Amino acid sequence: MATTLRIKITAKRQATFPAATLQALQAKPGDYLALIEDRGTWRLESAAVDHGKLAPLRARIAGNKAGSFDLTGWREKAKNHALLRD
Repeated sequence: MATTLRIKITAKRQATFPAATLQALQAKPGDYLALIEDRGTWRLESAAVDHGKLAPLRARIAGNKAGSFDLTGWREKAKNHALLRD
């Protein structure tokens, strides 16, 4: 039996998802979701980056001459998220 969950759209075109939907998608605040059309139907998927899949690429990225970028340090450093953009 299919499960149906209602999603409310506000006047500002923002969507409110039930907690069960976000738990099923393993989505957290700040994550992105992908709405995908496939053969006339739509599906919702998590668009989160799987950092485990990126690790094999680390060896292919050459460090610049001034030194390599410290990604771990950047992630741990406090940020003003209002200034960060996509």
